[in-house]
Amino acid sequence: MVPFEPNVRVPGGAPVPYGARTPDEFLEAMREYRSRAGDPSYREMAYRSGGVCTAERFRRTLEGTEQLTVALVGAFITACGGDAEECGQWTTALRSLRLRMAERAQGRGSEPGISPAG
Repeated sequence: MVPFEPNVRVPGGAPVPYGARTPDEFLEAMREYRSRAGDPSYREMAYRSGGVCTAERFRRTLEGTEQLTVALVGAFITACGGDAEECGQWTTALRSLRLRMAERAQGRGSEPGISPAG
């Protein structure tokens, strides 16, 4: 598991949400990443993702009404101009968040906002 490190950033200040403790914190980092990418429209993001995600799914996810998945996060980073390394960092951060949340919630069922499957 990746160790908890708050406020991790890559050169240039772009967030990498290893420090996210909740889905809301992870989503906030995603919103910041999109902003730093020039706030591409959801339609443009759908195009840039190669059709992996629809504009509507990107919108619902960033509004917090759609669950985070590894595939969506990878498509999101790609759609915002990120490279394979950044996709790997973000998807690893999501997996790490899931593990931390599962450890905290043992025996209490699933946590809202994160899909248990990749």
